[in-house]
Amino acid sequence: MSLTNAQFNQIMRVYDERQREDNRQLEDRRRMAYQKLPELKTLEDFVRSESLKTFRLMREGQKDKLSALKSVIEEVQKRKKEILIENGLPEDFLELRYSCPHCRDTGFINGKKCHCFIEMQMKYLYQQSNIDKIVKDQNFDHFDINRYDGVKPILADGRTNRDYMKENYEFLQQWIRDFDKYHGNIMFTGSTGTGKTFLMNCIAKALMDNYHSVIYLTSTDLFESFSKAMRNDDEEQQEIQDAILDCDLLVIDDLGTELNNSYTTSKLFYVLNQRMVFHKSVIISTNLSLNMIRDLYSERVCSRIISDYSIIPLYGNDQRLY
Repeated sequence: MSLTNAQFNQIMRVYDERQREDNRQLEDRRRMAYQKLPELKTLEDFVRSESLKTFRLMREGQKDKLSALKSVIEEVQKRKKEILIENGLPEDFLELRYSCPHCRDTGFINGKKCHCFIEMQMKYLYQQSNIDKIVKDQNFDHFDINRYDGVKPILADGRTNRDYMKENYEFLQQWIRDFDKYHGNIMFTGSTGTGKTFLMNCIAKALMDNYHSVIYLTSTDLFESFSKAMRNDDEEQQEIQDAILDCDLLVIDDLGTELNNSYTTSKLFYVLNQRMVFHKSVIISTNLSLNMIRDLYSERVCSRIISDYSIIPLYGNDQRLY
């Protein structure tokens, strides 16, 4: 995922502050330990001075002396831990402690972004789309199967809407578990209020909690972002375009509510096709039928959706009235 330079620098300042705080806390612990247990300082000074000798022995190739010195240092380190434990302190009391032990508060592991970096990165991206506020209420913890009618059959095989939504819930849970493996796509169809946006936000929140990057846009906002990028040679707009194409999941809400023309048709196909090529997932919600999508956006857009998307029609009364 792309960040603006300002956002990247702001995240790195967080890591700089974490590292300063890690070192400050270590110095506080050292002062306390040395005051209470002077022997520890003596041992630490010894380890520090002897460790300097190892570099000279390495340069000189004196392997036997180097091995003997390392053994001595290991014994002293062991004694330090014993003293700490004997006095009711953890054995790592005189070692750096990190907010994120995986990257040691650097943000990167072997040149790749740590999950803690990605989590902060996602917060910026969610804030841009306001989805961070939405998913506090619209998530699977608030999914209530009893809101769906369990009496009246809605499908030819006699299943009720509650039966049907149980199956959809289980499918979506499995889809989330398999997200990294299959990079699937979903399109929710149905009339206003049947829960399309709610389910999309539930999925977005679940993936966000697993450190995946998500961009949520209404169809109007999606096409407007491309239009702005064309009108302005702007670095930020280009980064938004990169984010739309590169994020782990792109959510397009209310497809069909935008002003439709040849430009939106070409951009929609471009986005769907590019994300398919790079194995990036898309979720779409729409009130349109497949025939209407074909008529509005062309045969090739419709064909792309039919061939690459799990299409989930939603039924029932307007859930927002309950």
